[in-house]
Amino acid sequence: MKYLTQLIELTKLTLLSSRQGVVFVVMIQVVLTVGLVLGYGYLIPDISQTAALYVTTGAATNAIVTTSLVMLPQMLAEAKHQGRMDFMLTLPISREVYLLSQVVSTIILAAPGTILAVAFGAWHYDISLDISPWVPVVVVLGIASLAGVGVTVVMLSNHFQVTNAITQLVIFYVVFFAPILLPKEQLPELLQAVSTVMPPTYAADAMRASLTDLPGTELYRDLAILTGFAGASLALSAASIRRRG
Repeated sequence: MKYLTQLIELTKLTLLSSRQGVVFVVMIQVVLTVGLVLGYGYLIPDISQTAALYVTTGAATNAIVTTSLVMLPQMLAEAKHQGRMDFMLTLPISREVYLLSQVVSTIILAAPGTILAVAFGAWHYDISLDISPWVPVVVVLGIASLAGVGVTVVMLSNHFQVTNAITQLVIFYVVFFAPILLPKEQLPELLQAVSTVMPPTYAADAMRASLTDLPGTELYRDLAILTGFAGASLALSAASIRRRG
């Protein structure tokens, strides 16, 4: 009960202390989501239903990835730069609970972009989606599997600018060279091999499996793999935050 109370209060504090950043994150999510859905529609004028489903579910996955690998580390890097993180870590609270509060905050921030991508994509392309109750689980596991990477980058980086540069490079790979907005088979063999050890690959496949009937998806396999990635990710970030002193 003590740790649950800490988690709730720390999550509220994180969102309130970064309320200006939260508004910015939501705005970025809206712009990116609408841009991806509309942009691919312009690039492919006679887009097929299959391609539209890939774009819609890919945009929803991109909201998860962007929030975890860009927004979260940048907000943490700012808190670290301003000394707010060091202050929080001096308080008599569990560092693991503090870490978990950052993940929960990220889940909350990713929700608007994910919901908008699904709703806007379905409306814009006039496609029907079979929304599964597994979608929230995919969002949570997707973020948990990626958040640790962002947290670790922040903890190991000594400069705010370095963190920003690394996160921008990561998201560049995810948007253009990962099987999120397009089928894995369309990538070069090297990128296909790399994608097999990357959490976004399984988050995107699980999102497609929980929203569509596209062939080739394996929801339960994806959930199992994402669970493993999430455990490793959280363990890595917990170790890095304990290393903070």
